[in-house]
Amino acid sequence: MTMNQTVQIPKPLQPGDCIGVVAPAGQLRDTEALAKGVAIIQEMGFELKLPRNLWPGNGYLADTDRNRAVEFHRMWADPGVSALLALRGGFGSLRLLPFLSPTEIRKENKLFIGFSDITILLQALLQTNKLMSLHGPVLCSLADMNRDSLRNFYACVTGNWDKALVLPQVEVLRGGDMVRGRLIGGNLSSLISTLATGADQDWKDSIVFLEDVGEPLYRIDRMLTQLWHCGKLGEAAGFLLGDFSLREQDSLEKIRFHEAIWKRFLELTEAAQQPVWGNFPVGHGSENLSLPYGAMAAMDSSRATLSFR
Repeated sequence: MTMNQTVQIPKPLQPGDCIGVVAPAGQLRDTEALAKGVAIIQEMGFELKLPRNLWPGNGYLADTDRNRAVEFHRMWADPGVSALLALRGGFGSLRLLPFLSPTEIRKENKLFIGFSDITILLQALLQTNKLMSLHGPVLCSLADMNRDSLRNFYACVTGNWDKALVLPQVEVLRGGDMVRGRLIGGNLSSLISTLATGADQDWKDSIVFLEDVGEPLYRIDRMLTQLWHCGKLGEAAGFLLGDFSLREQDSLEKIRFHEAIWKRFLELTEAAQQPVWGNFPVGHGSENLSLPYGAMAAMDSSRATLSFR
């Protein structure tokens, strides 16, 4: 979609509202994380609706493609459900796309929340239905988030997603004038998987955030280089680079790993000279700020603030 197209804003949640849990991707593997996530949502004052028998599993997926789509549409159409929260990421969202109906989705105005592999569905809702969603935690990652990220999550789901983010921890790798654009992006591996498909997204004049986990440096380099060859890196207005940590890294290894990614990213965007920030607090770690996916944003490198409208 273009910069000038209007995005539909989902209704904010109120205390006591019900959040429906859907599993568009991976199979449930950690019941303890599930239980902790349920407790956190309930402590925030919301109800939860889960399938009676949870999910049967289908290899590495929560269920068959058709059944996962049926679950999504059933929750979306349920008048007692005010928002949908993904169970977890993993893999499966790309397989789900042919089974989702933009016409049926258009009948409701609900907030959909998730990240990682769920990035693909956030992207699809924006493209097919011009619907803003929330790039935020999945149910099974809530217990891993720090206090600031949980507070930010609550603020966003209750309609305060448009508050400016002041980000003192951000490293301005390349500054410049304030830039404005639609906020898109998400998990790097997931975005790569949509290239040359119907779900591929136009990055022109957008502010793009990127994150990933468990990918060695050469794979990240390969994916970023592919984006450069596709012309996407030259089209965006600015970039926010989040957490790319491997699972087992000490603090020094993590710093060096990210610096290598930043160096390569600056090389690939040297011709376009867009603003680039590193250490943006989004990803698979404890810092994972919720972001209004598809909202118009302004990126001010002089103050390290990201604001929305």
